[in-house]
Amino acid sequence: MSRGVVLRVYGDRALVRSGDTLAEYRPKGTLRKEGLLAGDAVSLEGEHIVAVQPRGNQLGRPPVANASILLAIASVRDPAVSQGDLDRVLLQAEAQRLEPLIVLNKCDLASPEEIEQYLRPYAAAHYPVIRVSTQTGEGIDALRQALPQGIAVLSGQSGVGKSSILRRLTGVDVEIGRMTEKLRRGRHTTRAATLYEAGEGRMIADTPGFSDLELPEIEANRLPSLYPEMEDLGCRFTDCRHRAEPDCAVIRAVEDGTLDAGRYRRYLEFLAELEGRPKRWH
Repeated sequence: MSRGVVLRVYGDRALVRSGDTLAEYRPKGTLRKEGLLAGDAVSLEGEHIVAVQPRGNQLGRPPVANASILLAIASVRDPAVSQGDLDRVLLQAEAQRLEPLIVLNKCDLASPEEIEQYLRPYAAAHYPVIRVSTQTGEGIDALRQALPQGIAVLSGQSGVGKSSILRRLTGVDVEIGRMTEKLRRGRHTTRAATLYEAGEGRMIADTPGFSDLELPEIEANRLPSLYPEMEDLGCRFTDCRHRAEPDCAVIRAVEDGTLDAGRYRRYLEFLAELEGRPKRWH
């Protein structure tokens, strides 16, 4: 019996990497009903997948298992990704316990001053940032070196260069693969996540649906814990929502300029949005 990692699931088959071998396998027994996900670590016997190892995590959308890092792709120009949209992506990463890495693409189109202003709130939050340009190649080697072994997922709005970044990192023309799949399976088929190999045990998930800018499905009282810069302040109120409470460490930090006022304002907007969601009964 050998082991492998599922790169892609389609129909009743899965494409699996096992050592130096890349081949199709079919799930056996109850696995046919339980289903497989890209990223699953599986046990193989003959031409069959006979077991799935316990998942470290499981993303619902995109359907990927065992991811460890999220690449939040943004750009200052063409298109200009708002900081609010980037905040939402980072909250998704924090909520799903993925290590976030901001990848600022198209840096050749913006001035250093524009870039610094855009990134200032995230420096205060200690988010790692890599500046790249898929046109000039700037930062691509640094991004490749920053990727740990394991599975990374990408998130970013249309036009920010996700496919170009994937192509740079993997050598695969993802757009051609998507067109082939569309022709093969029909234009209305929902496309599953696919893992592309980036060398040395690194895999990157091409993830349809992860660019939706919804806030995570969490209770409002959990939101403050998803802001690392707020957590670092150690507010003395354990249940503080950092909105109007007296002697709140976060409010003081905003007032004295330690925390970015714009990011705090967006936090309050997100808090109100979560509080306004209908209650879900289980």
